[in-house]
This record gives sequence, C-alpha cells and structure tokens, in this order.
Amino acid sequence: MKTLIISLLITHVATGCIALLVGLVPMFSKKGSRLHNRAGLIYVYCMIIVAVSALFLCALQPFKMMRLFLTGIAIFSFYLSMTGWRATKQKKSGPMPFDKGLTYITLLVSLAMIGFGVYLLVLNGASFFPILFSFFGVLTLIFARRDIQSMARPTEDMHWFFQHITRMGGSYIATFTAALVTNTGRIIPENAPDWVATIGWIAPAVIGGLLIGRTVRYYKQKFNKSKTSVAA
Repeated sequence: MKTLIISLLITHVATGCIALLVGLVPMFSKKGSRLHNRAGLIYVYCMIIVAVSALFLCALQPFKMMRLFLTGIAIFSFYLSMTGWRATKQKKSGPMPFDKGLTYITLLVSLAMIGFGVYLLVLNGASFFPILFSFFGVLTLIFARRDIQSMARPTEDMHWFFQHITRMGGSYIATFTAALVTNTGRIIPENAPDWVATIGWIAPAVIGGLLIGRTVRYYKQKFNKSKTSVAA
C-alpha cells in the first residue's frame, strides 16, 4: 500500500508540474496553431491524471481536511479544462451526452462543497476551511450553472471560443493556486493568522479572473470590429 501511495504521489506532483509549465504555452502561442492545440491537449491529459491520482490519494490516505479540499480543487480544475477543451468540439454539434453528464456531476460536487462549507461554518465559525469550501463550492456552482443554461438555450456568437478561454484559464488558475498553497508553509511563518493563507487561496482566482475578463473583452471587440468591416 505504501509503495502504491508513493507512486501515486509522484505521479500527481509530476503531472501537476508538467501542467503548470505546458499550460503557459497556449497562453502565449498563436490561437489555433499546431503548438497551441498540442500543448493544450497535453495540459488536459495532465489534468485528468492529476484529478484521478488526487481521488485515489484522498481515498487511500488517512483523512485530512486539506487533502479533501485539494481533491475538490483537482476535480474543479479537471472540469474546467475538460469543458474548455470540449468547447472546441462543440462548434457545430453542440454539447454531447458526455458533456451534459459531466456538468450535472460537477453541479452535485459543487453543492456538496457548499453544504460541507456551511456545516463547517456552523460548527467552527468563519475560519479558514469553511470559507474556502464555501468560496470554491460557489465558484464551481457558477460554472456548472452556466453550462446548464447554455445547453437549454441558444448562446452568443463564438460562445465556444470564449468558453474555451475562460475554462482553460480558470483551470490553470486553480492548478496554480493548489501548487501555491501547498508550498505556502515554506514561505509564511507558522504563527501567521488564518487570513494570510486564505488570501493565498483567493487572490489568484481574483487576479486571474480579471485577466481572463480582459482577454475576453479584447476578443469580443476584435470580433465586433470584424463584423462591422464585413457589413460595411
């Protein structure tokens, strides 16, 4: 059992590091290029391995709150990367049964995270883990709810393109956050207040979200200008 856990841990850490490095390539390479597509696909495969290994590590090792939460983040990051990648496959066919099933499963996971966060809030008050479980549970719920809404009614032009950007970017932020906070103990003092660690969890999501929003606005303006030029 110990050998299996060590192997899983090495696999989890190694693929996570590869994902962090490879994930930078699509951000700075030409959209739609061979390099962009290949690097993005490698990133998705890495996130699948990270999520699966996290689930096994959580099940095989003694219960720890941080381990449970990091497993939730791994699943969240996997969902974002998978839906971001699948968005490029839905240009014409729309969402497939696999996409719908994945979305509803993630919706249930988000509700479980929120419920557990609320339970911890009632039990322990507004401390580190209750806030984080609630925050990321709500964040996961927002993404899953948007997917369900987009399946139920027509969406804006180039919806798949913007979903691809936001989901892949969001997945990278979640992966970066997990790597950051895992090593936070080596940076901040042990007697630091809880809010210092909480900022380390939330700040990447806020800053990364602003950058993603800026990127989406840029491409929307670019596409609108192209439409105006064609119409003229």
